[in-house]
Amino acid sequence: PTSSEKSYETTTMKFPHDKVREAAYGLIDANERCRFHHDIGMALLSNIQATDSDEILFSTVHQINRSASLLLGYPAETRLSMAELNLKAGSRAIQCSYFMSAFSYLQVGAELLPADSWKE
Repeated sequence: PTSSEKSYETTTMKFPHDKVREAAYGLIDANERCRFHHDIGMALLSNIQATDSDEILFSTVHQINRSASLLLGYPAETRLSMAELNLKAGSRAIQCSYFMSAFSYLQVGAELLPADSWKE
């Protein structure tokens, strides 16, 4: 692949215990973990219009939000789209009585907005 293409080998790993999984996850560099979450979230996002599933919406937003530090460097239009996605997830979470998740989605969405967005 060229430098602009991403190539991932499909590997499935099953861990006998959550602690083993957490230890393996902890061995991955923090920047690389952030990039993985970003790539997973963007892949899920490309398919989100095909479904109306709350579970897929929540999973997508969760993955994207795990890479929010990367999004802060994106153009304002992209950050606004991600903020709107967080608003949608937050609203759905409230409807499902997932209040802590809703708070998290809405908080990240607000952080992605431009500083002067409240004036518009």
